[in-house]
Amino acid sequence: MARIQCNFFSYSLGFPVDIQIILPSLSPCDMDSPQLLTHKLEAKYPVLYLLHGHGNDYLSWSRFTSMERYVEERRIAAVSCSVGNKAYMNAEYGERYFDFVAQELPEFVQANFPISARPEDTYLAGLSMGGYGTLCHGLSHPQSYRAIGAFSPVPVLTSEEGPTRLGHTLPPTLNPYELIQNNRAAGTAMPDLFLCIGQKDFLFQPVRAFHQYLLEQNIPHRYDENAAYEHEWGFWDLELPQFLDWLPRTDPYARMDLHKM
Repeated sequence: MARIQCNFFSYSLGFPVDIQIILPSLSPCDMDSPQLLTHKLEAKYPVLYLLHGHGNDYLSWSRFTSMERYVEERRIAAVSCSVGNKAYMNAEYGERYFDFVAQELPEFVQANFPISARPEDTYLAGLSMGGYGTLCHGLSHPQSYRAIGAFSPVPVLTSEEGPTRLGHTLPPTLNPYELIQNNRAAGTAMPDLFLCIGQKDFLFQPVRAFHQYLLEQNIPHRYDENAAYEHEWGFWDLELPQFLDWLPRTDPYARMDLHKM
C-alpha cells in the first residue's frame, strides 16, 4: 500500500490541516505476477472516509486497528482527518468542521489523488463521536455516500452534554432521528447503513434503541451486537473488515481477488 500523510491549507478552517490517505498499490505478493507489475491504474479508487472518536486524531484508525491491511486487501482507498473534539460540526471562530468534511476534504482528495468522485464509490464510517459524525453527515448529505458505518456511535449528542460528559462545550449539533424523518418526508433515498455495538458498551442502550427505531421505520440496515466487548478498539478492529466486506461495490476493483499480505 501507499501511505501518504499530507498537510494543506483549509479554507473551511482557516489553518493548515493534516490528513492521511491510504492507496492500494503493489505488494511483495504481486512480484510473482508480471501483469501486476505496474503503477498504472485501471480506474480511480473507491474511497472510505474514516472519522475518529473523541480524544483521537487522524492517525487513530491506523494505530489501533489493522485498517491499512484491510483496505489494501480489498483495493479501496481510505482517508482520515482530525477534527479535535468538535463532533464534526461547525464550531466557533471559523472552525467549520462540518463544511470541511462534507465538501472541502473530498474536493481536495479528488483533485489531487486517484480517488473516484462518484457517490456510488464513496463510503463513510466512524467510531464513537465519529459514529455520530457519520450518521449526521451521511443523513444530511445522503446523495454523497453509497453506504455508511456507525461503530458504537452516540446516536444523539447535544451541546448541553459537553460539560457533563466530555468536559467541554460542543458546537450546535444535529439529531440523526430528525434527519431520518426529514429524508423520509422528502422521499430522499438514504445510504445503506451498518450499525454495530458491544453489549458491555456504555452506549449499548441508546444504540439498541436506534436500531429498534430503524426497524420500526422499515429502514434496511445491518446491525451487529457482540456480547464480549465494551467501548474499545478490539471490537472496532473486529467489525471493520465485516463492514468492508458488506459494502455494496460496483467499482472495477471489486472484481479483483484479495491480495493476502
